[in-house]
Amino acid sequence: MKTRIKLIGFALLMIVATTGYAQKGVGEKKGMCNQGINAEVVELKGEVTSLEEGPCEYTSGRSLSGTHLFIKTADKKTLNIHLGPTVEVSKFVTDVKGKSIIVKGFRTEMLPAEHYIAKQLIINDKLTVLRDEKLKPFWAGRTGRERWCCKQSR
Repeated sequence: MKTRIKLIGFALLMIVATTGYAQKGVGEKKGMCNQGINAEVVELKGEVTSLEEGPCEYTSGRSLSGTHLFIKTADKKTLNIHLGPTVEVSKFVTDVKGKSIIVKGFRTEMLPAEHYIAKQLIINDKLTVLRDEKLKPFWAGRTGRERWCCKQSR
């Protein structure tokens, strides 16, 4: 009887823990890559005005915290650039406030105006590739037969 109660308790704990980790925002249930959608990738240029980390209501992933860059363009628009899960991408955008940036990014219908998802970043002539040609992020694991990770080059 005690073993059965322990097993039930363990099962409930696992469900609660998994549900908390897998919490999603109001974004799509599947990512772009899994839906087979080919979004138009555009080039955005500006100056980084701020970096924010925290919950993202537009995520399709499991992370509770996302990293966003806010950039001011030449025509004075402020763009919210969604990078990805903080644990995966924050190391690529340390000390970027005030720096010029070029973003190759895309939008989905779920995002508000002036919000973009970054495919790659160029900061100080340093290229950081976050998503592959199919827009699958490096942290999503396997892309077919091979595994790839974020690429940086100067």
